[in-house]
Parts: sequence; C-alpha cells; structure tokens
Amino acid sequence: MNLVDLIPLSTRRVLIDAPSGTVGVELTRAFAASTRELWEAITDPHRREHWFGPLDGAAPDVEVCEEEHLLRLPWEDGTLEISFADSALTVRHTVARDEEWETYGPALLGVGWDSALAALDLHLAVDAEAAEGEEEEFLRRLVDEWSADKQQRARALELFLA
Repeated sequence: MNLVDLIPLSTRRVLIDAPSGTVGVELTRAFAASTRELWEAITDPHRREHWFGPLDGAAPDVEVCEEEHLLRLPWEDGTLEISFADSALTVRHTVARDEEWETYGPALLGVGWDSALAALDLHLAVDAEAAEGEEEEFLRRLVDEWSADKQQRARALELFLA
C-alpha cells in the first residue's frame, strides 16, 4: 500500500464559524472494515495505541458516546467529534481561531488527522508498510491539500518536516 495513494480517499472540508470564532477541519473516509471494527479500533485502548499511539496524560472525558455512531470529546483546546456510518468515519476537529491557525491554516489540524486516518488504514490492513521516503511525500501532498495560501503552506511544511 502506497501512502500517497491514500490521500484521495478522504474528503476534506475547512470549517469556519465566524459568529462563534471557531475553525476546524472535517475529514470523511470509507474503510474496508465494518463499522464495528472501526469502532473497536478507535475505542479499544490497546488497538488504538497500535495506530494512534498512547494518549498523553489522562484520557479525555467523553461528552457523547453512542456506540458505533458518535464520539464527542474535548481535544487539544477544542472539540473532536467522530461519527461512524456504513464503514466510514467522519472526523471533525474544531478549535478557537487563534494565531497558530492564522500562521499555518487548516494544515495545522488537517495533516495530523489525515495521517491518523492513514495509520488506521494501515492498522486495519495489518501487512502494509510504507516505502522509504514515502512519509515525506505523503506529508508534502497533505499540506498541499490543506493549504491554499503559499505562506501558510511554507510554514506548515517547516512544521511537519522539521
């Protein structure tokens, strides 16, 4: 499996809510796995650790948990919502608009979630490995997907490839 081939599998959307001052990203992606398997890969700490890594500090308090349908929890000074439907996930991460968002744009959040969904895909495929140098090309292409502004693109590349 080639990481770059995974890029077009996600639908990306930038979220801007001017009245509330929040911004964010939304990614939707279908997987070759059942909704149940996706739910378990995300909610079972032992499975999640294989593709996402350990959560730093204590696990966040879950605000909404509807098995195989919806998770909502506080995440990195914002809100993370993951919805499940027909072997697909929609990840929505919103935060307060701040200087970091102005500096890096949607790549600030989007690249990380795109990378997480790629890692989840690899976890579900079990036997897939990335070729040498593929990770850098993957990150460059994701920054291009998320960044329309040339200055934000350059800063985001520095951030993710440093």
